[in-house]
Amino acid sequence: MPRVVDLRDLPVVDGHCHPLLPDARALSAEKLLDLLSEGRPGSMAAHVPHTGYFARALRDLARLYRAEPTLDAVLARRAALGPEAAGRVLGERLVTGLLVDTGYPPDAMSLEEMRQHLPSPIHEVFRIETCAQAMLEAALPCAAFLAAFRQRLQAAAETAVALKTIIAYRSGLAIRPWPRADVAEAYGTAAARVRGGGSPRLTEKPLLDTLFLAALEVAAETERPLQIHTGFGDPDIDLLQANPLLLRPLLEGSHPTAARLVLLHMAYPYVREAAFMAAVWPQVSVDLSLAIPFLGPGAVPPLIELLSLAPASKLLYGSDVGALPELLAVVADWGRAALGEALGWLVERGGLGEEEAREAGGRILSGNARALYRLPAATSWAAARPG
Repeated sequence: MPRVVDLRDLPVVDGHCHPLLPDARALSAEKLLDLLSEGRPGSMAAHVPHTGYFARALRDLARLYRAEPTLDAVLARRAALGPEAAGRVLGERLVTGLLVDTGYPPDAMSLEEMRQHLPSPIHEVFRIETCAQAMLEAALPCAAFLAAFRQRLQAAAETAVALKTIIAYRSGLAIRPWPRADVAEAYGTAAARVRGGGSPRLTEKPLLDTLFLAALEVAAETERPLQIHTGFGDPDIDLLQANPLLLRPLLEGSHPTAARLVLLHMAYPYVREAAFMAAVWPQVSVDLSLAIPFLGPGAVPPLIELLSLAPASKLLYGSDVGALPELLAVVADWGRAALGEALGWLVERGGLGEEEAREAGGRILSGNARALYRLPAATSWAAARPG
């Protein structure tokens, strides 16, 4: 049997997740299938049941609810137990903090409601593109829009633990300064589109790059990390433009940023690039979300590479799931298991000692997030794992 470092008793801070469904009792089979896919809603329904993600989720949710491992049985049992049972699962799995991206989905449960239903402390991650899009209707002059945007980010940083950008989805990570005239033209295009009843979704690169650079400055000024989507995601992303190495000019230019950057989603498949960046630039950390639930046991090889090159002090657990508290809980178990196996691989080959590996596991699961995001100490209810 391969060596595994047992991390089951260690607390977890989920450094990147999303809000709950506004009414989880109305969960349908179709919605659950969509939650387990990055495809467009409904488009992968025939194929999701044949994925490892679905098989693991169904098995563990059935075990959790003591139900038959079928979709209908799990949904029926979940509805019968009610939302309180789902909320308790987070405490039982020692999930001691949730960093919630409030930018998506737009119709999700508010953080205030989540705090009423869940035992885990909940912290906001503020998405910059959602903020900018909400401001378009005001039809401010471009300079006033940019000034107001910066002010909103500064105000958000007073309560949110981090800022977040999805610019990789919109125009890619090859970010640069633009002439004022180009930015004004791009802003004018977006504002006119909204005034005409069109979509507020920003795609204009000169404007998006300018918003990103403003957020970078605010993140440095307020000492709030900036989470950056990297690697795979929804089908509208140009994966070639989501390589985190495209951010190098911001780290090695004449005025390198002082902001702390968190590369989300293990940057998969650009894991080696992310590991390199965390190994050579002090302000870069790597989040493990999305890759862990989708890859499951397959996350072990890239985790081994990350742990072999990047400092353990620069790696942070995250799930990138939301909607259901019990899904957050089971993915935390998967994260512990994959990380424990990767650390065990290194221990077995003399790369780490047993105590060093367990210490690294504790840092990655919660310690690094508490330090980076300046979170309070874990609450006492999570001091021991139920038997």
